[in-house]
Amino acid sequence: MMRRPTKVISRKVDSVRIIKITGRLDPGDGPDHLFDMVQRFVEENEVSFLLDLRSVTYISSTGVGSLIKAYRAVLKKKGHVKLLSPSQSVRNILAISKLDGVFEIYSDEKDALASFSGNKS
Repeated sequence: MMRRPTKVISRKVDSVRIIKITGRLDPGDGPDHLFDMVQRFVEENEVSFLLDLRSVTYISSTGVGSLIKAYRAVLKKKGHVKLLSPSQSVRNILAISKLDGVFEIYSDEKDALASFSGNKS
């Protein structure tokens, strides 16, 4: 059975780049669409990212690695990566990986966007 490919789309609200991930965050041996997109925007000097995880159904260890790589790329530019509404199963993986203490996690998009206004880089 073929798995649906992960969809990664972005939009910008003020200075915050919102990246919505749909499906399984599991790059495996294939392309890492999330990291590639974040890296492209970082190269364009964007430093505020909100990763919308509402539609992520599964995250693998390579998906966790993708989050960490994206976080590190943004951190090098003194930016911020925050997470929006991960499902309970994704939250569990983040907790096991101790990443729930690294990423700020929000359940409301407005609150998440407002939190960036206090981050003066």
